[in-house]
Amino acid sequence: MEFSQFCACGPSGYAALKQKVDACARLGRSYEFSSCALPPGCAPGQAQVGFWRRGEEDYLLYFRPAVAYGGPDPRLSEFFLRGAVQRYAGFQAMTDSLRKLDSAFTAPKPSLFQILNRELQRRVLGQERAVEAAAFKLWGHVSKREPLRPLSLILYGPTGVGKSELGKAIAPALNRCLGEERFGLVWTELNTFTQAHSAYRLTGAPPGYVGYDDPPVLEAVRRRAHTVFMFDELDKAHPEVLKIFMSILDEGRCTARREGAQGERELDFRRCVFLFTTNTDLSGTRPRLGFAPPEGPAAAAAPTALPSGANLAQRLYREDEAARLALARSGVLREIAGRFSGLIGFRPLDRQARERVTAKQIAALGREYGLEVGEVAPAIARALTPGQAVSPRSAVPMLEGVLGPVFQACARQGEPLRLEGTLENMYLVPARENR
Repeated sequence: MEFSQFCACGPSGYAALKQKVDACARLGRSYEFSSCALPPGCAPGQAQVGFWRRGEEDYLLYFRPAVAYGGPDPRLSEFFLRGAVQRYAGFQAMTDSLRKLDSAFTAPKPSLFQILNRELQRRVLGQERAVEAAAFKLWGHVSKREPLRPLSLILYGPTGVGKSELGKAIAPALNRCLGEERFGLVWTELNTFTQAHSAYRLTGAPPGYVGYDDPPVLEAVRRRAHTVFMFDELDKAHPEVLKIFMSILDEGRCTARREGAQGERELDFRRCVFLFTTNTDLSGTRPRLGFAPPEGPAAAAAPTALPSGANLAQRLYREDEAARLALARSGVLREIAGRFSGLIGFRPLDRQARERVTAKQIAALGREYGLEVGEVAPAIARALTPGQAVSPRSAVPMLEGVLGPVFQACARQGEPLRLEGTLENMYLVPARENR
């Protein structure tokens, strides 16, 4: 059963539905559909949908569990914002509300690429081109019925600009867009893989060696065929560790040290996503110290409009090849550098993006105090954003010191709040007061 069917009913269909709901009401129960497929962009992708008549003209429509809609359609956004239990004064009012959604299902739907791009852009701020590139490559991979190899991406750029944030966002975003809990995340810090023998921690140590009983990192694919493997700080790993990935990235398989439950040794990664982060500059521009921001007006240029798929693919190919050459020059074996599906560059955040990151950090800090700080006055975000910082995350301790007393003094838990005032006098008010 799909939820869209309730929105496309004709008069006879709604009459039959009312008859069922009223019959159940006389027995003191609701009329339920246990597993109803919800529109793309809903989390979860399926829910129990129920209709209940309470009294003579009081009808309830409910979802169990509650549904959050993150898709692009404003009609569906407005509908699901009504909550998990929606009350209507009469059956006609309820069906009118459902009928308004019918065009949302018949109108042209955005592609998975567009939906995924919007999902990731909401999570990673100030990196429009990098997120667009990642969404395009992810879309190409998950659209394959029988992939021959996993998707493997290197995310490179300065520290604290969103590489790890993107890695953490990919599995949840894919699950929301696909409407099912398909992908899981396994996170590994490669700065602990600096010795040649540490490669055994990926596939397992031989019998009799130290670490044989420890679960290898890559065996997670036995539990979940669709896994996002995130490997942080690629440049810190020993070359022998990188060699482990050669057959995985090229053939989608490798041999484990231990047998699986069915006696198999081969690990199949073809439906997985491998992400690697590095602070190494692979931009291919003229040498400069570290990741100093590029000079000139090009650094502040606004991102162009979303290009067509063909133009985007050509642009990504050119950027990939330039980054591959830079990766090989940095000391990574050329045969390994050529096996990655893509290399995505992250740029230093401009002032506006850093202010948005500050607002996001304030919201995260509020949740630690049990508060929902959904809005931050622009002047406050601007004042709390350092002019110079090693990375955006280095400002978090300062925010805790400044905002801790404000959050501790607030007793308005359970409602959306807005941070207002001046730097000398900050306070929280209900968000609805500013609308």
